[in-house]
Amino acid sequence: MISVRGKVRWKPKSAAKSAACTFAVLAGLLGLGSAHATGTAAGTTINNRATVNYSVGGTAQTAIESSPTGNSNAGVGNGVSTAFLVDRRVLFTVAEVSGNATSVNPGQNDRVTAFTVTNNTNAAEGFALSASNLSGTVLFTQTDNFDMNALRVFVDNPGAGGTAGVYDAAFDTATNINTLAIDSSVTVFIVANTPPSAGNNSYANVRLRGQAAVAGTNGATLEVANTTGDNPAAVDVLFGDTGNDGIETADDQYAVQSASLTIQKTSSIISDPFNGAGPNRLAVPGAVMEYVVTITNNGAVSATGVQIQDALDANLTFATGQFNSGASDVQIVVAGGPPSFCVAESGADTNGDGCSRAGQTLTVNPTAGITVASGGAAQAAVIRFRVTIK
Repeated sequence: MISVRGKVRWKPKSAAKSAACTFAVLAGLLGLGSAHATGTAAGTTINNRATVNYSVGGTAQTAIESSPTGNSNAGVGNGVSTAFLVDRRVLFTVAEVSGNATSVNPGQNDRVTAFTVTNNTNAAEGFALSASNLSGTVLFTQTDNFDMNALRVFVDNPGAGGTAGVYDAAFDTATNINTLAIDSSVTVFIVANTPPSAGNNSYANVRLRGQAAVAGTNGATLEVANTTGDNPAAVDVLFGDTGNDGIETADDQYAVQSASLTIQKTSSIISDPFNGAGPNRLAVPGAVMEYVVTITNNGAVSATGVQIQDALDANLTFATGQFNSGASDVQIVVAGGPPSFCVAESGADTNGDGCSRAGQTLTVNPTAGITVASGGAAQAAVIRFRVTIK
């Protein structure tokens, strides 16, 4: 009778693999995480053997091993390999960066919103990228009600000389992700133009779409999931993303924040030739009238470079030297601050202060510019000038 004693035990090929195997077992038992969330790299060969030790008549015999070496002794070990390649699990995320809408102004071009694409696949991956408008969707509690123009997608390339996470048209020129290493992220930008017709407090929601592609193909060759069963000798593809389709998306919003200006013009009698500045003064020929132009901004952002043009009635003559102790023709007060003044020369603006007259048309455009901040009457710009009735 032949007696077989001993236990069947797994014996990795090397001491290094033995240590790795021991750690893996302990990690599984203790709930420890691996060094990478992606797990074992795709294409890794897994190749373990079983060893049988036994005795005959009390005498230890030569151990036999399972495949791939095999040992035909007693019919144990048939030489058929149990080696297999670890397959690729496609897993990635697309996420909006700021958590807020991106403010834009009507007619403003090349406005940028940022996303990240993170590769948690157990292999390097490429990604095909695209952007689209999302009509009628709700984001950040606001409903989309217009579309941005000329949507473009660019991949951050700080290694070329730009700043990481900041769109730089000179360096960030790639439109797809060629190769993204395991457990790494890259910033992706949507760049778009705001229609001039977009009104204040309008919203455009946009979407970045990323689709898994074969690394090194610049997004041209898309990944295809395996549907024919595992091939141990090949690296098959499994989609492990949210929709199990190799596609992830994230949304962001452009919010139009514009100035909303109103203009009011009033007139009052300063004096007349008969009553002077007395209470009975009237708007008779020779009377001096003061016009007050008030510009108020009830919008969300400041209006800059504000200028005023006023074409005077043919029955009026512009009155000079009415302000600043007779040295100036126009008074400007912004947000209730101290007044500034300018001289409205007839013809060219010889002193360069931005005020002049061409015929009956007065232009007030100070060289420092008029900025009307949002905030209503408290931030209003008030321009005063005087005329004489012919």
